Amino acid sequence: MNNRLIIEAANAEWNKALNSGNVKDLAALYTENAILSPGNGVPLVGRAEIANLFKGFVDAGVHNHTLEIIEAGGSGKIIYQVARWSAQGAEANGETPSFGGITTSVFELSADGHWLARTHVWNVNQ
Repeated sequence: MNNRLIIEAANAEWNKALNSGNVKDLAALYTENAILSPGNGVPLVGRAEIANLFKGFVDAGVHNHTLEIIEAGGSGKIIYQVARWSAQGAEANGETPSFGGITTSVFELSADGHWLARTHVWNVNQ
């Protein structure tokens, strides 16, 4: 399977977990010691911190998350993507906010054959 197809499958699984509010399944898509930065300059390390971040997003009403691959590459046991992301927030005052930006993820092949995110960084369009 080529890198783009692997990443498309990983993105579909990621979107499904977030959009259904399942932060446990979402955190399991990262390596045990993954590093994530949500664009604020503060790195989060490990599945527990990552799950806690996404629980806050889910609790705040973030939904309809999508990813559109701009570039996919890598070889062997390390692959990456640069993608556009978008999502919606909770409805307030009759309006549903939309937001998005660019994300970069590096995936590594685990010993059991699953592709897991090792690093994940994103920004938000202003």
